Amino acid sequence: MRLAVACLAAASFLVSACTTHGTEEALHMPYTPITALVLADGVSVMATSKTVEDHVAGWVTGQDCSVIRAAHGGDYCVAKDKTPRVAVVSYCYKNLAKTTCYDRKVDSDVSVYSGARVDMVPVNAIR
Repeated sequence: MRLAVACLAAASFLVSACTTHGTEEALHMPYTPITALVLADGVSVMATSKTVEDHVAGWVTGQDCSVIRAAHGGDYCVAKDKTPRVAVVSYCYKNLAKTTCYDRKVDSDVSVYSGARVDMVPVNAIR
């Protein structure tokens, strides 16, 4: 992580010399616009493994876009995974300290029954 932050800081200083001078003063920015974009891209790649441009391209196309995947030989944009989901009903009971939910009704705890909860979970998450 420290190496990634050091590389990001070094890149921001190197790229800051690549723009026309005076832009940051006109826009009242501490960095030039290209430096701000590189910093935003660096933070975005470290947090989500996608650049800011990948997020915009994915939002516009409705697909999952990644320049990192493309650099490794894959497609830039791929269709988002539409994992089928199924409704799972849980039956919840209040205990002294918390509420506990089970996948079936417990007849011995009818007096502390608090209700049912329905969750939509991916099919592959069901054992």
